[in-house]
Amino acid sequence: MQYWHGLGRCRDPQAVQVIETAEMLGLPIRPGVPPECREYVYASPSWEVAAAFSVLSGGQAVCEVKPGALQVEADTDFPTLGVRFHGPVKVASVKVLGDAELPCARQVIETLAGDYLWTDSSPQYGRDGYLRTPPMARERGYGDEDFRWLGRWFPFQFLYQQADGTQLVFDEDARTYVMFPPGHPDLKDRRRVPSGSLEHAWRRPGVFPHQRDLMRVARERLEANDSTRWVLPAPWDW
Repeated sequence: MQYWHGLGRCRDPQAVQVIETAEMLGLPIRPGVPPECREYVYASPSWEVAAAFSVLSGGQAVCEVKPGALQVEADTDFPTLGVRFHGPVKVASVKVLGDAELPCARQVIETLAGDYLWTDSSPQYGRDGYLRTPPMARERGYGDEDFRWLGRWFPFQFLYQQADGTQLVFDEDARTYVMFPPGHPDLKDRRRVPSGSLEHAWRRPGVFPHQRDLMRVARERLEANDSTRWVLPAPWDW
């Protein structure tokens, strides 16, 4: 069995001999993740899964790892797609992908969708690839049909619900779109969801920014007072 690790950024492939755990590297633990996760190296028997994780971490390198005698355990976050090893793992080879070889954000989501679940343990995506309604949005009256305009495998990371129930949607250029829940006072019997489509968005190879960074750029653009200012389109206008 071969195992692959999404290496992320890699300036010197030949220098990568061992993949160390987050604990060994002194990296902080992610919020909501059990402390024990820092003691493992994560991989997958799927090269495509490893490439997807590499893009998620802002890089474009994939390496084959050799666990040797280390026990193969299921990845607790991605139990059907990933595995983990308790301790450092030797590297057999490293490949740095060219820009055109990298999956786009929608392809990343399609690759990992089998293990993406909402907080109520329901699948985030249907078998047809369309985003299913997040639990918080469902509570505000949204349904699955409201999200079909986003297109198949739209990255859920770029959907944000505000306190009033409106949904902000971002594309890779930090352009922002909005959806309204049923009964919102600003609707005045107008369309809640755009009749247009974002099927074209998130198709650039290797582009998958952190949500925080994208929202910062979007906020700056919306607040800008110049000719480049992006006007937030209302769903009843397009």
